[in-house]
Amino acid sequence: MSRDTKERDRAFGIFAEDKAVEYYISQGYAIRERNWRFHHIEIDIIAQTGNVVVFVEVKGRSGRDMAAVDAVTVSKMKNMTRGADAYLKRLNGDYEYRYDIFALTGDFDDYEVEVFEDAFVSPLLR
Repeated sequence: MSRDTKERDRAFGIFAEDKAVEYYISQGYAIRERNWRFHHIEIDIIAQTGNVVVFVEVKGRSGRDMAAVDAVTVSKMKNMTRGADAYLKRLNGDYEYRYDIFALTGDFDDYEVEVFEDAFVSPLLR
């Protein structure tokens, strides 16, 4: 993969995250964190509405040959679960939570967005 391709992919990923933030704000959510890290785990966006904390995985794909949502693996789900658990333990209070996937496919000028609310149930941790 060339340097230009890596830079374009990184820029497209940031673009997808920006669009996700815009979407959640437009839906009345507060953005608590962006690119939150816990050890080797990163959660792209943590948003909140009322008593619900939403852990969002953002997937951007410039090619249309693979759906962005298909890039969320069981391993990624387990990592999100571990990160969410650590994050929720730090909050004071009793919160509901869910895992969303924000998928953006296309390019900078012509793209489609799909939001999968409550996209998965926490996989068993081992």
